[in-house]
Amino acid sequence: MKFSFRALAWTLATSLSLLGTARADILLSEDFEGFTLKPYASPSESGGDGTDWTDELPAGWTNNFFSTPIGSPVEFQGWRIHDVDSWIATEGNQDRNLWTHGGVGARGSVLLVDPDAYDDGTNIDTSQFNASVTTPAIDLSNIAAGTVVLSLDSFFRNEEESDLYIDVSFDGGATYSNIWFRDSAQLPDGQVYDEQLSFGLNNPQGGSLVVKLSLLEGSNDWWWAVDNVKVEGRVVPEPSTFALGGVALIGLFAAARRRRG
Repeated sequence: MKFSFRALAWTLATSLSLLGTARADILLSEDFEGFTLKPYASPSESGGDGTDWTDELPAGWTNNFFSTPIGSPVEFQGWRIHDVDSWIATEGNQDRNLWTHGGVGARGSVLLVDPDAYDDGTNIDTSQFNASVTTPAIDLSNIAAGTVVLSLDSFFRNEEESDLYIDVSFDGGATYSNIWFRDSAQLPDGQVYDEQLSFGLNNPQGGSLVVKLSLLEGSNDWWWAVDNVKVEGRVVPEPSTFALGGVALIGLFAAARRRRG
């Protein structure tokens, strides 16, 4: 058989391409279902069916209410999980029913922050409402650099002064960088935004990813709700895979040389 460098080059390129293809892995997936929901109890809240809300968050998630005045209703002290239908009912709708949830309709439990509801019991009218929620630290030790993707369903109604932020940290939460920002002053008051967001993250290989969602400087300023938070990344292939591939390629080259001789 006649030796062909072109054929060998094609084989090398194909093999290296296969070796360099890492499988996708789901690093975090949270739909906020499966929690025991309790009835609304604050005087300002009503209309639920008794399985309405919880202050329990998924394992490792943290609600930070900063220096916001602590008062009622407790159901809206920062980020809480609510049944969508109960939330719509207790707040008299006000376009909360417009969430299409990616076309499947907004049902079940979601994570939300609602300064409009909190102001019903606690005066925050001087932009005093500040709330963040953070995910647990997500290990990136075997995830290839630049392959992490964050996605989520987002639903908010805009009003000044409340601004929205999505920040990420690659050092376990010590420092953050912003990847998404909604400046309320640049958007129409009262406009509803129903979005499916996706971000490719410029992650390093190694470290740990923390995602932070924040609504800051809120007053009597509507809401932000999220669902189906997912983080995916590509796993670095095991070294043994590359070693076996290298041996195979050397064998192909040697065999081709022998045939040529």
